[in-house]
Amino acid sequence: MKASLFALLLALVPFAGFAEPMLVSPSAEYGPASSVADNIKRECTLPAAQAESVVAALNAAGIEAQPAGSADVPARGRFLQLQIDSAVSAGNAFSGHRKQVTTSARLFENGRQVAETTKTRDSGGGVFGGYRGSCSVLHRCTNTLGKDIAAWVKSQPGM
Repeated sequence: MKASLFALLLALVPFAGFAEPMLVSPSAEYGPASSVADNIKRECTLPAAQAESVVAALNAAGIEAQPAGSADVPARGRFLQLQIDSAVSAGNAFSGHRKQVTTSARLFENGRQVAETTKTRDSGGGVFGGYRGSCSVLHRCTNTLGKDIAAWVKSQPGM
């Protein structure tokens, strides 16, 4: 009996480190080589919106997640680092919106990077898109990217 209990405990040890929620970058900051217009940076709060949408989508996908206290990769547990690589806002209500956001994600386990991806979404604003503001349409992109990134995380081994 003791031997089988000991074997069961040994089998569970590798998973014990991930009983805590996955931590996600508190903000998806713009990358050093990102191509984002100053007006988007000033007006649209995309870094916060992207991080919030990823956390919400991970939780909706059944992966417990929460914002990290800092952007530093922790030595233990799972951490998802987010970065906005580009955001484009073109068009208007008359010619139509042409918006695009590209976000990269790096998955870390116990301080070591195990996977990475880059996702891009674009939008014309949807139904009545011509009547939406540019930031609103860009936020639609971050919401969809949040779902894309959550699906990618869920597809990783051990998730």
